[in-house]
Amino acid sequence: MAYDVLRQLRETESHGDEIVRKAEERARRILRDARRDAEALIDSAIAQAITEGKSVVETEEARAQAEAAESLERSREQCDELRDAARANIPRAADLVVERIVTQSGNR
Repeated sequence: MAYDVLRQLRETESHGDEIVRKAEERARRILRDARRDAEALIDSAIAQAITEGKSVVETEEARAQAEAAESLERSREQCDELRDAARANIPRAADLVVERIVTQSGNR
């Protein structure tokens, strides 16, 4: 009877050791899988951030180009207006120059 009790005790200990070993292995597997999943999530988040960043840059570049084109067009219009105004004043300026030359030379 003592032999049977010892045998059962050894079997129980062995079974307990096996349960602990399996639990430790399962815990290691869970940690390994969790690390792998975390790395995949990080990689995915980085890829998404890069994609979104490129999209933002492209959008802002397009907006900046549109603003630059508008500014260039406004500048051209202002230059045209100034040129037209200057051209409109050429006859008057010529008359003033002629008048001063004539006045200074004494031929009134």
